[in-house]
Amino acid sequence: MNAILHKPDKQFFFEVELNWLVNNRGVIHSRDVNGSIHAATPKQFGGEGKDWSPEHLFLSSVCSCYMSTYISFSRKMNFDISRMECNAIGQIERVDERYKFTYINLYPEIYIAGESILEKANLAVEKTQKYCLISNSIDAAIIYHSEVLIEPSPMITHPNLQA
Repeated sequence: MNAILHKPDKQFFFEVELNWLVNNRGVIHSRDVNGSIHAATPKQFGGEGKDWSPEHLFLSSVCSCYMSTYISFSRKMNFDISRMECNAIGQIERVDERYKFTYINLYPEIYIAGESILEKANLAVEKTQKYCLISNSIDAAIIYHSEVLIEPSPMITHPNLQA
């Protein structure tokens, strides 16, 4: 189970602050995290496209929540992953005279060391898709293209063998 599920009747609050800089640019920071992020309107909506946009940050939230939820399940199920990559492509459309994300295609690739943990790794994918907080909080349809892949072992060559 997800760690949040073990905390019934609790509320959690997160806070960020945005300070407008110039034109359509601002800087986002939080007392809870290190660093800041410059954000601006994307090219598609008339911006320069040089900084993170709200649309990019939104998709980043989906990817990073998938990652942290999956890692949480892998720890609880007692298996390690070699690495993880996740790509998200969001589709924005006009619906009822408003723009909104209608579909998000999520392409997580989880690499594991061997077939012995494949069943656990796939079960963690199912649980992640069910319990990811950000995915559960948005209206857009999320289409998962999750893959659990066996990480190829590095080729070990004996120093006395000639190719």
